[in-house]
Amino acid sequence: MSKLKKWMLPFATLLLIMSFGGISVHTIHAKENIYQNPKRYYQISDKQIKPVGKVGYTVKVGYEGIKTVKIMRRLGINMGPIGTGHYEYNYATKNAVMNFQKKHHLKVTGDVDVNTWVKLGFPRWQFYSIDKYVAPLGAKITQGREAHINAAIKQAYKYLGKPYIYGASSSPNYGNDCSGLVVQALYAGGINPKPVSAIQHAHPGNEWNSRKLWATNKFKFVPFGQRKRGDLIFYYEPGTKTIWHVALYLGKDRIIESWPPRVQVSSIYARSTHTGYVARPWIEK
Repeated sequence: MSKLKKWMLPFATLLLIMSFGGISVHTIHAKENIYQNPKRYYQISDKQIKPVGKVGYTVKVGYEGIKTVKIMRRLGINMGPIGTGHYEYNYATKNAVMNFQKKHHLKVTGDVDVNTWVKLGFPRWQFYSIDKYVAPLGAKITQGREAHINAAIKQAYKYLGKPYIYGASSSPNYGNDCSGLVVQALYAGGINPKPVSAIQHAHPGNEWNSRKLWATNKFKFVPFGQRKRGDLIFYYEPGTKTIWHVALYLGKDRIIESWPPRVQVSSIYARSTHTGYVARPWIEK
């Protein structure tokens, strides 16, 4: 080995150590700046949320949501103004769909798949887009708690003035119900509150997703008097201890909520009795 090579070897080794040292320090520094909840709570995602469920589901008896509203109104089954009327795919709707399918030489099931949807005059893409919308992440995982709360509130405000629709949790092009609004806000803030899912929100068994959110142990529950901006406020049905409403707290005793007939900003005391506790999705370090 030449004298030059002998001299260069320890110098190269030193550079290698310094290089790896720099990477190690950078990695530790990045981890220190990551905002994350304690492991027993819902974790903050650094990737787009992907809810569970089948995009492009067939609409059947018992389903609610945006597709159901469109189908029923197209067939002349009017349950009242959008925002106050309760549109649920019932047997009258099923019979009307069967008659429509017979008339247009479709497979007669009484259920609305994509072929019946298109024949009803709706665009094919819409059959899927209604289901698959998930609020985009509004904060990076390195930006901290306040940025995630801001992202959730910003997403909720996109629905302001949109109609209350039972079983809906989709894009700001439509309305939603109380838990549908909260779920999309949580998505924007990096939280996937599974098993509650926007895709399955219109399905039977999901009529009271506010109760499922209340029942989870993945939020930090704190006394009502300790409420903070970004908390979830839950309400009892009058005269009972049954959860029937949820809203997102804005601070200063104001909430944003989906409540008939529309998404609105209200007093925290505008509804029935609150539970005495609030759920905190984004935990302080």
